[in-house]
Amino acid sequence: MTVRIRGAADIGDATTVLLLAPDVSDRPTDACMTVLDGLGDRIDRAVPVTISLPAAEWLSLWEREADTGPPLAACVDVDRTTRSTAETAGTDGAVPVERVVDPTDLEAIGRRVSDVLQRADDDGDRVGVAVHSLTGVLGYADEPTAFKFVYTLGEVARRVDGVVVFHLDPAAHDDETVETFRIVCDAVVDADRGRSAGADP
Repeated sequence: MTVRIRGAADIGDATTVLLLAPDVSDRPTDACMTVLDGLGDRIDRAVPVTISLPAAEWLSLWEREADTGPPLAACVDVDRTTRSTAETAGTDGAVPVERVVDPTDLEAIGRRVSDVLQRADDDGDRVGVAVHSLTGVLGYADEPTAFKFVYTLGEVARRVDGVVVFHLDPAAHDDETVETFRIVCDAVVDADRGRSAGADP
């Protein structure tokens, strides 16, 4: 199922994007891919950060859409004991899977993503990162810690001319929490309403 998001590419020069999409079936993954694909020539490669879904499943879904989306640079997987132990997967050859064992260690996740972004920047590539998802992050960390994670990752992406899309299931959080993450992001894309808007309307 492909999520249609009217205007999803119309995020201007935003570095951080809050993607509001229900966490149902493949919907958030498809929505993340749709937003990244809509960035066109702003990015050369993509990096999924899989917190709510095993890396193998995310990469399999990406493979179905590989003909339209940017190629993957790597996948950062928050690897718990229930996760797949496969080290690589991919569409055109192997996609390296960078693992972070502790889902509560947002600093380690941030460092791993930062390392991937820096390597891509050293190669002259701009990267779009899809964090799937903030709802998963908030299952392991309190709101202020998650806020700092979003802000810091956004600053890292800004330094290397990248883009970070943060998925959040609005039905899983109260309005105040959703608003907190609207404020820290440059743009908001609502998959249900089919619109994009600045974080500060």
